[in-house]
Amino acid sequence: MCLTGCFSVDTAKLGHGGGEHVVMSNYGWKLFNWIPLFCGNASEDASCGFVLFRNDVTAEKVQARFAKYANGRTIECPVYDFNDTVFFELFGFPIPYILTYSDISLSGTMK
Repeated sequence: MCLTGCFSVDTAKLGHGGGEHVVMSNYGWKLFNWIPLFCGNASEDASCGFVLFRNDVTAEKVQARFAKYANGRTIECPVYDFNDTVFFELFGFPIPYILTYSDISLSGTMK
């Protein structure tokens, strides 16, 4: 269970100009950088916080949740961040594509 993924939404109200700054992120694990093992559940009606053997660590899924959260508000300055990491290293050299970690985050201001 310690290797499961997580989908999270963090918000902060902006005092001076009104609005809200939102950061959505999701991460997960793949075998051979191809077979999804665990990741955060990006579904709106998620009954469980993670999913098995499904890839929800995609720009499309995070962007869809971001747009749904905006609910018609204007999104200003959206910024994406993608990270992929090889999990195992041997003598300082990564062993490619046995177990990989991916995460994506999208942040922006909604007014």
